[in-house]
Amino acid sequence: MKNKKLAVLMSAALCLTAFVPQTTVLADGQKVVTLGADLSQEQKDAILRYFGVAGQNLQTLTITNQDERNHLGSYVPLEQIGTHTYSCALVSPTTSGGIQVKTANLSWVTSNMIASTLSTSGVVNCDVLAAAPFEVSGTGALTGIMMAYESAVGATLDTGKKEVATQELVTTTTIANNIGQIEATEIVNESKKQIIEGNVVSGNDIDVIINEVADEAGVSLTEEDRELLLELMQQIAEQDYDYSEMRDTLERVESNVENLMNQDTGIPAADSATVIDDTQPETLASDSILMNTDDSALGESVIFDATDDSALAETTAPATEAAPEVQPEQPAIDITTSDSTVMTEAPSDSTAQPENLPGESAEQPQDSQEQPADNQEQPAEQPQDNPEQPEAQITEQPADAQDQPEEPLTEDAISDETQAADPSGEMILAGEMAFSPKTAPENNYEVYPAGISRLTIYTYRDAAAGNGTLTLYNAADSSVIEQISMNDTQKVAVMPMTDEELIDLGWLEKGTKAVITLTNPIAQSMNCFVTLSEGALQTADGSGLSAATEDAYAWCINTCEYGFNISQPADGLTAGSQADGQIMMDGSDAVYACIENYDPGMVFFDMAEFQASGSFTASFLQAGKTSFDIAFYTADGSECYRISSYEVTVK
Repeated sequence: MKNKKLAVLMSAALCLTAFVPQTTVLADGQKVVTLGADLSQEQKDAILRYFGVAGQNLQTLTITNQDERNHLGSYVPLEQIGTHTYSCALVSPTTSGGIQVKTANLSWVTSNMIASTLSTSGVVNCDVLAAAPFEVSGTGALTGIMMAYESAVGATLDTGKKEVATQELVTTTTIANNIGQIEATEIVNESKKQIIEGNVVSGNDIDVIINEVADEAGVSLTEEDRELLLELMQQIAEQDYDYSEMRDTLERVESNVENLMNQDTGIPAADSATVIDDTQPETLASDSILMNTDDSALGESVIFDATDDSALAETTAPATEAAPEVQPEQPAIDITTSDSTVMTEAPSDSTAQPENLPGESAEQPQDSQEQPADNQEQPAEQPQDNPEQPEAQITEQPADAQDQPEEPLTEDAISDETQAADPSGEMILAGEMAFSPKTAPENNYEVYPAGISRLTIYTYRDAAAGNGTLTLYNAADSSVIEQISMNDTQKVAVMPMTDEELIDLGWLEKGTKAVITLTNPIAQSMNCFVTLSEGALQTADGSGLSAATEDAYAWCINTCEYGFNISQPADGLTAGSQADGQIMMDGSDAVYACIENYDPGMVFFDMAEFQASGSFTASFLQAGKTSFDIAFYTADGSECYRISSYEVTVK
């Protein structure tokens, strides 16, 4: 399984909710399929193949976005529900064995979460498949599964229990955002188990149970999470549950999460069917829908998870339900140039050198275009003499340069000929300055996502904005895209560099950065270059800094066919503010894009799913750093491009 960073995405494009008229459907074992209304026919066919029911005459429910809003509006902010529905389910009621669940492409909500919360809705025995043609979080999957179950058995679940079940899943995913999926599932499931089994109704007793369960799990709940959990458990205590009916499911979930927690601590895991006492829940039957999926139908790098490991192919490792992976803090450069983000999968042209720059032939030598496919390694051999290559991009390094110890750059050591690349591949030194983002030989001709709207200049001197200009050109014809006066305080902010930025460049304890905000973000598939006029930045004594851009090739920026942008003022965003943004995908291989892996407590998007280039509004709720991914998908649901950890700092 391909591991992916997980985070809460409270988006109803992931939901399987629907209003289903009450119908009379015969008997146990009736299968019902739900399909998202916005899936293409090709995607629907792939889902049915995965479910193993292609060509079968099954009852099928189409789930619309309005259905999602009707069912989730009380629990999830409407701006998070989105405008499209893509997730799907296959439900097959059984006569025994509790609730068994297998998921595909649900990156945050796990099979154990669904099983536990589905039991809260009043479902007793049922096999469930929940899937999407591409990766989604799955936070809204429960309601659609409940509706499909109702249609399958011809009976309506108790309204109060269904509402509590939805509340449970939202509470679990909210708490998981702070303590991790394993711990959140453990605390919610075990607290519920003790309350139902012991017929606990007192608020004080419930509070004691929550505290004991949290202590046993070794986690510390925030006051907000504790209140959410207490409110949920009080709602559960008010319902009329029969623990004997829920036993198999709750104890299976308990066993699963204990095994997962033991894996984290190095303790050998017990068999997935093992429970605390001498009674074991039934394992999967050979004809279960979980055992008959076509896992190849959804393509590669699919996230599979199941309440019983036997439902997972031997080549697919079970999902660990681990807490969201804590990523190392991005280099400081990313804080000020969040438009330039890291790609996990680059487009086919991402390693191409700048095309048709001024004074450069449109036809490049063959060996100058061949770059490593993964855009990570430098070519083994660079041409020593390339008349087609801009002179400013040719950098001679001593043969043993990589063997030399790294020394901090001093003012005496930095000259107009000095060039170096930072670890992120974005900052490139040129003379007295470093630029970001930048396409150059030193970073293997990096191609960035379109939508770049902020350019950053770094200098190791104390500096201020001068009377000069910054000019952005289209390299195809040398036409001016935009020219900005450096003393325009609406578009230029000059400030001291942070300690992290100084460390990244190996500079001394002082440095200045200028953040320039463009009127319009750089478009898709563009080759641009930037020049600075003399005096664009000035030192304290009034002298101009050496821009090192008299040659137009010194600061080049290339973009690909995918893009994303959030407009920010030069001095940054503040808590409580809103910003306009846009997705760029027209003309690319993508037919769908999604904003993923974000913290809804930090940022809300009025739209998070797109079927074409479009606009959205982001609301930033709290001060601090927040990040998210933007994933682009092809018609068959395969991810074709990802902008990872797009970071925004809010004051």
